[in-house]
Amino acid sequence: MEEIPFQKVKTRRKRSHCPKGVPLTTIACEDEFDCKELESLFQNYNLKLEQTSTLKALAVLIFMSSTLAVVELLSGPSLTISKGSHPVHCVIFVSLFIVTNVKYLQVTQLQQIVNLTLLFGFTFSFLCCPFSLGAMGMEPPTSPEQGVWQLILVTFVAYALLPVRTLLAVVLGIMVSISHLIVTATSVTAKTQQLWRTLVANTVLFTSVNLSGLFVRILTERAQRKAFLQARNCIEERLRMEDENEKQVQAPVLC
Repeated sequence: MEEIPFQKVKTRRKRSHCPKGVPLTTIACEDEFDCKELESLFQNYNLKLEQTSTLKALAVLIFMSSTLAVVELLSGPSLTISKGSHPVHCVIFVSLFIVTNVKYLQVTQLQQIVNLTLLFGFTFSFLCCPFSLGAMGMEPPTSPEQGVWQLILVTFVAYALLPVRTLLAVVLGIMVSISHLIVTATSVTAKTQQLWRTLVANTVLFTSVNLSGLFVRILTERAQRKAFLQARNCIEERLRMEDENEKQVQAPVLC
């Protein structure tokens, strides 16, 4: 029996996934194996974990959207954007949860589901912004704090649970943060000094959740790849020992 050695692999850092303006020595972004076959094995090995993580993210989004939908419906007869947005997004998230919770799921299928979850997570966050329809008599005046905690939760879920590229998670966090700040600055009717204080506070909160989410994501990505390499090394060592034992048993027979 000929011994087939395992291919030595290294990891290389994808520079394109790092946020611009941040030195590579400060933030380590996603790593990818040089060997394409090994990278494909890692994706299949990690598929079940990513599927479970996606289900957890969808469960959080379902609970949040359904709770907000019930609260909005019980709040009064006034017509608001949230009353139409939350039930629709709840149905969408439930549908994605059902599609994801299957026994046999391919990597490409999971990626499509995750991208859709990210897209509707953005629309959910955007429609939670304090849009003012008071001039049309459709809803009462809004406050600059409206939609902040929903945005923070969706952003952190995208970083910590959704198995998307780090660049996509960063883009989502930046887009929803800027959208909320712009909508707040243009829609909220409040004193200028008080409004600017609230905008600065919201900016600090959004920056903090993006940095903490990015930190958690980097640690999680590295831990998963390290666990995969350790499992691979254990299998390699076991096969080598079995091959050596077989050679020792066959040696007296050959003599």
